[in-house]
Amino acid sequence: MKKNITLTILTIIMFLSVSCNSGSQKTGNKVLPPQEKLQAYYTCPMHPEVQSNEPGKCPKCGMDLVKKEITLPDSTKKN
Repeated sequence: MKKNITLTILTIIMFLSVSCNSGSQKTGNKVLPPQEKLQAYYTCPMHPEVQSNEPGKCPKCGMDLVKKEITLPDSTKKN
């Protein structure tokens, strides 16, 4: 009878130690935040209302258009 109780207690202790350690080993499955997308366009430093998808000259003053980048949130985010 004493052997059965000791064996049962040891079995329970081993089961608990294995089940507690299995959760701490799952470090490879991390949830990463969604990526944000960059959108680029070209604009005039003197006339920000002038925008283009490619480099060139401002039609108002002739200055070179400079590249601007804006960050758009990922559309797959859940609110």
